[in-house]
Amino acid sequence: MPASEVGTTWSLVTEDRDTVIAALKRGECDGLLPAASGFLDDFATFLNEHGILSQFEHFPDPRDAHSIAPQFFCNTLLHKGLFRLPRLADIDQVLFQSPDVLRRLGFNLRQIHEGFYHGSQQKPFNSEALADFFSQIDAQQLQDHQLELSRQLLQQFRWLAQDGTVVLDANTTVVPRGHFKRPGAQVKACVLGLRAAGRLFPLLWDFTTGGAGQAADLTQGKRLLAAARQAWGEGTIRRLIVDRGFIDGEWISALKADHIDTIIGLRENMDLCQDMIGLCQLDDATWTVAPPPILHEGVVPERALCHLQDLNTWDACTVALQGIVIRDTYPDRVRYQCLVTTDLALTPTQLHQYTRDRWSIEESFMDLTRYWPLDKVGSCRPPVARAQIHFLFLAYTLLHLFACETDQAEASPLPPPPRLLPGQKVTAYFGDHYTVLWLSELMTIILDHHEAWQANREQLLAAQRFCEGHPLPRAPD
Repeated sequence: MPASEVGTTWSLVTEDRDTVIAALKRGECDGLLPAASGFLDDFATFLNEHGILSQFEHFPDPRDAHSIAPQFFCNTLLHKGLFRLPRLADIDQVLFQSPDVLRRLGFNLRQIHEGFYHGSQQKPFNSEALADFFSQIDAQQLQDHQLELSRQLLQQFRWLAQDGTVVLDANTTVVPRGHFKRPGAQVKACVLGLRAAGRLFPLLWDFTTGGAGQAADLTQGKRLLAAARQAWGEGTIRRLIVDRGFIDGEWISALKADHIDTIIGLRENMDLCQDMIGLCQLDDATWTVAPPPILHEGVVPERALCHLQDLNTWDACTVALQGIVIRDTYPDRVRYQCLVTTDLALTPTQLHQYTRDRWSIEESFMDLTRYWPLDKVGSCRPPVARAQIHFLFLAYTLLHLFACETDQAEASPLPPPPRLLPGQKVTAYFGDHYTVLWLSELMTIILDHHEAWQANREQLLAAQRFCEGHPLPRAPD
């Protein structure tokens, strides 16, 4: 089981059916519990094998007293996002309802049954303690830790940066007003995701908190991209896909000088956009049929592309540009979009495909909003809201990496149901190992080896009682 002291190494129990069954046949067992989701076992192993849990041990901790190590708060908040729990209070009712689930979150038996605080009714700690911890963590500390973790993920999953394409976009989460006249807030996250294996992996983010006066998308985007380049090394990012909210000709020119190409959509009121639309309507303009946009509802238009080169009417951008005009023809209207890039080697088809890739981050935000609690953060202090969103993005990315590693890349992974109800099986523990058995399998072992179980009766009962939450009997004086 995981170690309980700060600075020690995580050691998760691993599945070993043969070892546990052999022990059961000898009448040896450290405890039996209803089996929860098998996903928890596999995902916990994934986190441990890739050093995520060890990284949580290095999470910033500004507290004077360290009664609870930060990794417990981090792993708990990660699973809050993973299981789509909208409120911190749901942690007590869902994640902390089962000793079996708590084991998989990293708590040992004593922490589960006695908690970290003497006399507390909530084991191992309550949501208030978790909120108090994260209320002391500022946005820069969150990013600094994620910079280190993202660098580690890039080293372990090298295919993430194989194409060198990143997508940048921003999303705002509204934090509602709370009790005791606590004001509401807006937390804006500028997110940088890597496009790989047919999906997007959010890997780094930048937070601002406030209302109308919070930082513009461009300010956040520049800051975030600079942090990523410094942390990941030059050459990791070779292509940037952004929308019109990040238009800055000088920035795009500077990125090109640093060997980073940009693909960006133009605003309709830009001179270059108007010039491109005018050029594509000339008699010698050539249009190529292209796949239509992917829409969840409404009429799907007919799409065509017009390729334009030697674009030079964007005064602020001092490097060469090429682009495409995208024409979507609906039954009652025609809509144009203009896209330009500093990568002159791209074909119109490739450029259009990268345009469709930019929607991957929009799809991710829609996924996080529809199926995850990105827009359902309950009333809380702004730093606590930031922390919840931080671990929500991290849970989303880790789940997709887990799906790719376990050959589920073709599926769209969703976390397990939010209510972790025990199933029809039993988890048997022995030492650092466990296995999941049907109740009939366990009964067969007990009946076939009843003499060994009877000979070890007192030790088995004591272990099971402690596993269920009963204290061990005191040794005689």
